[in-house]
Amino acid sequence: MTAFADIAIVVLAAGMSTRFGSDKLMVQLEGIPLGLHIGKTISPMGFGWRYVICGADSALSAHYAALGFTIIPNDRAEAGQAHSLHLAVQAVSATPASALMVTLADMPFVPATHIDRVARTGVLACSYNGNAVMPPALFPRDSWPDLRTTSGDRGAAALLKSALKIETASNMLRDIDTPADLPASK
Repeated sequence: MTAFADIAIVVLAAGMSTRFGSDKLMVQLEGIPLGLHIGKTISPMGFGWRYVICGADSALSAHYAALGFTIIPNDRAEAGQAHSLHLAVQAVSATPASALMVTLADMPFVPATHIDRVARTGVLACSYNGNAVMPPALFPRDSWPDLRTTSGDRGAAALLKSALKIETASNMLRDIDTPADLPASK
């Protein structure tokens, strides 16, 4: 896989886990916190800047700091995913990055090969499971002003309707919202 030195990547990890009932990102999945899987996937990929947006008191922050991510605290998780996007754009705007790749901490099964495919497009691009558009998504620098206008918990979904869709298996793009979404123990 290629290094993406001109792309910033962010993991959104400030959700409130209301449907899960507890901090789902710290639930152990294959021996590590669920919310750390995507960080471990991203770490060796050569992105120029790596950020994670975490709740102000998140235990996940220390794990990401150990991987070399810049931690951006979100003390307004109730404002929805869009607020995390705004924080990400604010941070990455201070860099010369050509694009921002957005990933979600509650999507632990996304493989590096898929992130690579989305990043290589160089255009507004997103993941597609055959039914819906979703992260990981790439936002070129000229789309960042549009990211700043998002609101609520749908994040950038409306912006992705016109994006290049990179399809992959739906099981790789599934997210964990409830305990029932976790894979069965072996």
